[in-house]
Amino acid sequence: MLIKNARVIGKDGLFELCVEEGLLASGCKKDGSIFDAEGRLVVPGFVNPHSHLGYSVTLRYGKPNQSGTLHEGIIRNLEDVIPKLTCDDVRRRLKKITTLMFVNGVTHVRTHEPFMNGLMYKVHKAREEIPLDLQVVAFPTPGVYRYEIEEEFRKASLMADVIGMIPHGERTFMEGVESVKLAFSLAKENNKMIDGHVDETDDPNSRFTEEVVKEAIRNGMGEKVTISHMTASHSYDSWYFDKLMSMMVSSKVNVVSNPIVSMHLQGRYDSYPKRRGVARIRQMMKAGINVALGTDNIADMIYPLGEGNMLRVAQEAFLVDHFVSEEIYSLMNMITWNGAKAMSLNNYGIGEGRKADFVVLNARSIYEAIRSALPPALVVYGKHYVVNDLKFSIDGNDVTGLVENLTD
Repeated sequence: MLIKNARVIGKDGLFELCVEEGLLASGCKKDGSIFDAEGRLVVPGFVNPHSHLGYSVTLRYGKPNQSGTLHEGIIRNLEDVIPKLTCDDVRRRLKKITTLMFVNGVTHVRTHEPFMNGLMYKVHKAREEIPLDLQVVAFPTPGVYRYEIEEEFRKASLMADVIGMIPHGERTFMEGVESVKLAFSLAKENNKMIDGHVDETDDPNSRFTEEVVKEAIRNGMGEKVTISHMTASHSYDSWYFDKLMSMMVSSKVNVVSNPIVSMHLQGRYDSYPKRRGVARIRQMMKAGINVALGTDNIADMIYPLGEGNMLRVAQEAFLVDHFVSEEIYSLMNMITWNGAKAMSLNNYGIGEGRKADFVVLNARSIYEAIRSALPPALVVYGKHYVVNDLKFSIDGNDVTGLVENLTD
C-alpha cells in the first residue's frame, strides 16, 4: 500500500509512506492500493492503556445499575454478568469491541480483567483472533484480601502480561498496603509490569498512591509501574498533592487517567456542588510525570456509553481539567507516546523498517483532529488496515474540507 501526500507529525512538507508485508519500507516494490492522504496528518497508532474489554458490551446482561455508582456496577458485574461469560461469548464481544477501537485508530490496548469465573484466561485466549496489540492485566477486583483470592491471584499472575491491584477496595488500610506489596512481589517474581486501580474514589483520605510510589522506588521499578485512575487526587489538599508529585517524579511512575468514565462515576455521593473527580492531569504533566489517557469501560454496568475514540477522550480531558488552547498539542502525546511509554512498547512510532503502525487523521493538524474528534481516514497496523471514507455534502456540493479543517 502506498500512502501519498501525507503530512507526517514532526516533519515539514508532504511525504509518501509505503507499506510492504506489514512493514514501513523506503519504497513500494509491488503494485498495490494507493491512498491519497490529501495533506492529512499522520500520527502513530493510538494507544489505549486502560480498558475492560472482557465485560465490555454487556450492558443488557443483568439488572441495570440504577445508582450509577462504581460500587453497584461492580456488584452487577460480579453477580449478573461475569457468571454468564462463556468462551464463545468473550470471543464474540472481544472481536466486536476491538474492531470498534481499530476503526477509531487504536492499535495498542491494555485490558484489566478479573480472573474469577476464568474471565482473564478467556480473554487471554481470545486475543489471538483480534487485529490489535493487547496486554492483559490480572485484576484482583474488588480486593485480594477482601475476597480472599490470593492463591488465585498468584496463579493468574503467571499468565498475565501485567500485575494489577486495587488497594482502596480492600477492607482496611493495612490490607490495602499489603495488597500493594503483594503486587510488587508478584511482579518481581515473574518479571512483569504493574498497573493498578489506585485511589479510584472521591475520598481525600484514600492515599495509596504514596504506597505504590514508595514500593516503586524501593524496588527500582518506577518506569514499569502505572497508577490508574487516581481520582482521589481531585480532592487532595494542594500542599499534600505537591509533596506527592515530587515523589512521583523521583520514582518515574506512569499515570493513566480515564476522564470520560471518571466524570460519570465520581461525585455520585455529593450533593451540589459536585466534584469533577478526575486525576489532576494537567498539574502532573507540568511536573514532568508521564500521563496517558484511557477509555476505561464501554457499554457495560460501569459505563453505559463509549465508542473507543481516543480523540474524544483527549477532548474530554481538555474540558474537565481546564486545559488552555496552547496545551492542546500535548493531548496528542497522551493518546500516543505517553501511552506507549506506560505500556513499555518497543519500536513504537513511524520509521522505516518498523512495523506499520499509524493513523491518517481526518484533519491536517493536531488542533483540528482533537476539535472535531472524527474517526481517522486510514488506520494501518501491520498487515491490517481500515479505511473510513467520510464525505459531507450540502445540496450536492462537497464540503468535507470545510468540516474537517475549520481553521484553515
